[in-house]
Amino acid sequence: MSNRVDYEQVAAKLDYAALEEKLAQLAEREPPKKRKTVADALEPLREPLLALHRKGWTSAQLCEELKGVPIPISPARMRECLRRWTAVGNGSAKRRIRRPSKPATTSAKPPAAAPSTGRSKVVHDDGQPGLKLS
Repeated sequence: MSNRVDYEQVAAKLDYAALEEKLAQLAEREPPKKRKTVADALEPLREPLLALHRKGWTSAQLCEELKGVPIPISPARMRECLRRWTAVGNGSAKRRIRRPSKPATTSAKPPAAAPSTGRSKVVHDDGQPGLKLS
């Protein structure tokens, strides 16, 4: 079992003035960034990469050159980074969710009267033939 911490003793030992000074220093600095993606790692190289891309370098060519550094990045990821960096500020970098479109209503001929045989051919809304059991 773990020992319980006696916070009254901890509070008695704390130097609150030094702690406040330390917190004030931290408030003046930016928090450290955790690099989670290759885009985060390439962020300092953003402008030079964009300039090369504007000159005509393809994402595949840039990836080949960066493999010598070595930065493992695929051409698709490089294209995504370049697209995101060029679209900053206009909102076009947001991901769009594709939703299935609503089926179009067809105002074709009305269904004919069903024959009395018990089975009839029908055409579904999507235009596919089928059998209808009655």
